[in-house]
Amino acid sequence: MNKDIGLRKLVIKPTLLCNQNCKTCSSRQELHHLLKKERCLSLSEWAKVLSDANDLGLSKFSISGGEPTIYKNLTDLIKIGRSYNWFVSLNTNGSLITKEYAEKLLEAGLNQARVSLYSHDPDSHKEMRSNKGLWKRATNAVRIFSDIQKKYSDFNIVTQMLISKDNYLHLPEIMKLHYDLGSTRMYLSYLEGDFNKQNLLTERDIFKLKSDVIPKAISFANQLDKSSRKEAIHALENLYNDKLADISDYAEGVYRPENKEITPCSIPKKQALILANGDVHPCNIVEYSHEPIIGNVLEENLTAIWTGKKWTQFREDYFHKGPVDYCQLCPMNLTKKSFFRLRAEADL
Repeated sequence: MNKDIGLRKLVIKPTLLCNQNCKTCSSRQELHHLLKKERCLSLSEWAKVLSDANDLGLSKFSISGGEPTIYKNLTDLIKIGRSYNWFVSLNTNGSLITKEYAEKLLEAGLNQARVSLYSHDPDSHKEMRSNKGLWKRATNAVRIFSDIQKKYSDFNIVTQMLISKDNYLHLPEIMKLHYDLGSTRMYLSYLEGDFNKQNLLTERDIFKLKSDVIPKAISFANQLDKSSRKEAIHALENLYNDKLADISDYAEGVYRPENKEITPCSIPKKQALILANGDVHPCNIVEYSHEPIIGNVLEENLTAIWTGKKWTQFREDYFHKGPVDYCQLCPMNLTKKSFFRLRAEADL
């Protein structure tokens, strides 16, 4: 195996079912609705996929969805991942998390839970997530994980905020809520897949965010402990960085414009994404278009797909000819720079 193309991170979506109806996820929901009619992998088939992934050198395993806590064999997947000594993470809206369920997840070996929490206010959270009771359940999930993590040294609870026109004005209040609930890290995620531009920040919104909101958020960050403070301020100052894209680009959902010199993305070289029906994608953004599909693990094993001609050609085209069209619409490399620790000694 060529070490330069070893599979390092695998994201799987064992179910495409979701118990929410978030407006920021509309384009993906349309695709998932179509794929729900297809046969999904069984647990034994997932086990074979994960065995192949281990042979390919995997170290990071992420379980997403849909809403993965709906999936009945979630703890089994976590146990398989931990049996290979992988770092296993879970993306969830927190709606189904109880103390008992959280204990089962951690006992199975879960290393990290990432709970999406988009607002400091139940009403605005409802506006974004289309579910009145989700804010209470999500905040409770973070509290539960925060309390339990004290017993598990190899587990941490992190939270995610998706930046939208509905919540950007309240970034400092949302940061404080994440902190108060016990989150150890907070991810500030850009919108992806909003091709109709219904929820993206406008140029005026971005200007206000940078000139007014971010300074207030930095004031909050200055109350964190020294290491957290530096990391948080760096992340906040890099939001909508004009060295990477112009404000007009961000307002169009373009995060990697052609006129900017940007370091090539490593995701297609190190990561795979597999949907419940077995379709394999080379990166996150293509899930919205469902193209290209590199292969299907129900038809061909993951090793053959990863080392096969189609994926090899995709890597060569990307790294030698430059990013393909949809790369412009992907914020993944920006998101990596927009998270920070929230653990602090300050009494806020």
